[in-house]
Amino acid sequence: MRSVVKAILQSIGVIAITVVLYLSAAMIGALIPAPPVGSAVAAQSGEPSEIYLITSLLHADIAIPVDDALRERFAFLDAAGVPIHHPGLKYLIFGWGSREFYIKTPRLSDMRPVTAFRAITGDVSVMHVYAAGDVSGLESSLKVQLPGGGLERLIAFIESGFDKSTGTPSPIAGASYGMSDAFYEGNGRFDIMRPCNIWVGEALREAGIATGAWTPITGALKLGLRLHSPKAMVQE
Repeated sequence: MRSVVKAILQSIGVIAITVVLYLSAAMIGALIPAPPVGSAVAAQSGEPSEIYLITSLLHADIAIPVDDALRERFAFLDAAGVPIHHPGLKYLIFGWGSREFYIKTPRLSDMRPVTAFRAITGDVSVMHVYAAGDVSGLESSLKVQLPGGGLERLIAFIESGFDKSTGTPSPIAGASYGMSDAFYEGNGRFDIMRPCNIWVGEALREAGIATGAWTPITGALKLGLRLHSPKAMVQE
């Protein structure tokens, strides 16, 4: 019995050390600057634009202001029930993540060991889209100002997150959190070294924003933005 208890305690200790090392590496990664991609820097022209990051403890989404051009570009969302023509629609909010974890964990309280294990060990990716009204007053929202041309590059990056191998992005049947969202098959593989917040960082750099070099957790993502793009962070 003592040997079993000892083994359990050792396992817990290894997990705790691993978590501490991972979080420490994330904060160090936030301190190291990662500049925008070269094409984004070279193409900065036109008026700046504003987006929001919608953040939680483990995840960040990108909120894009809606206009007629965006509705047309993401017209395929209508077939999955996302109300892109609703008169109260102000933002489309996009996220990328682990299929198993993302779909089955709408809230942290819904987290289960099996879904967490799948995300840690690697999983296929999905895109999540939901329709929203005004997000500016949310405690979880972070306004980010993009340089000229940044919004178009950001939208193009988001589009590339959808799997279009069949021509049109494919919604995942029965996968949603409510009445105004949908999940789609994604591009790229999710794992512990490239989770959702790394994808968001890549999207921001494509849009012309400097971030931390490796920011797998939300706190590191926000810290990297504060350090390396302070003028782009309008408010929190």
